[in-house]
Amino acid sequence: MKFIPKGVLLFSFLIIIIFVLFMKNNNLIKKQALELGSELVQTTIQNNKASSKYAIFIGEELHLAMNKYKKDFIIGHDIQFFKGDLKYPYGDGKAEYRIVVYSSNGKELLSIRLKYDRKKEKFHILGFKSA
Repeated sequence: MKFIPKGVLLFSFLIIIIFVLFMKNNNLIKKQALELGSELVQTTIQNNKASSKYAIFIGEELHLAMNKYKKDFIIGHDIQFFKGDLKYPYGDGKAEYRIVVYSSNGKELLSIRLKYDRKKEKFHILGFKSA
């Protein structure tokens, strides 16, 4: 049986812990991003100003764009989470994540660009693309 140095074991253990924490953090970010999308859709359906406890600020432009799709949201919708930004010219590489809201028939309605603020545990909305 071979002897494994303590340093190698410690290093391996630290790598495993970092990996587990990273995966847990990514799952939390995904969950919050999807909740953000759901809250934005629900406030639109209820005729309220777009709001979410997961966003630092929601601009008027996004609120107006969401209202454009209110009927689609009522009929049915799906929200999906993606890593990375939109391609140029819609994205500039600064967004870490995005959520996409689809109609019940699979048509992309909105793609919202997000950057996660780890200190505030909320998203900055960097922009969006409307269908």
